Amino acid sequence: MIIAIFRRRLRDGATFDDFISAWEADKGFGVPARVFNAVSVDDSREILSVGFVDIVADDLEADVAHVSLQEAVRHSRIDEVIESTLLHAYYDLQTEHDFTADPRTVEIGSLTSMLSALAPKSSASD
Repeated sequence: MIIAIFRRRLRDGATFDDFISAWEADKGFGVPARVFNAVSVDDSREILSVGFVDIVADDLEADVAHVSLQEAVRHSRIDEVIESTLLHAYYDLQTEHDFTADPRTVEIGSLTSMLSALAPKSSASD
């Protein structure tokens, strides 16, 4: 599982809704993927996007290349509403932990995982 993180700063006068309108994908990525967008509680111009993509790290380069043309179009729209991208990084997810009550480790993609919707149902177990 890959985590993609983008920290962006909106242009002066641009809103979160402007960002979402520019940011929304025209086509899916062809692999299970979910993205969360958040606004900083300290600065309404700062947007954090965190994506979870169900691929292995070894496939990242090929999968990014597979969607590069459609992503170039989307990112040109995003550039119209953002001033800068402060962080753009990919991470290989290693662990998931539940601190709701008694802290416990959760198997990534299992039925109790926050990411269970991304895992094929045949492999989801806890």
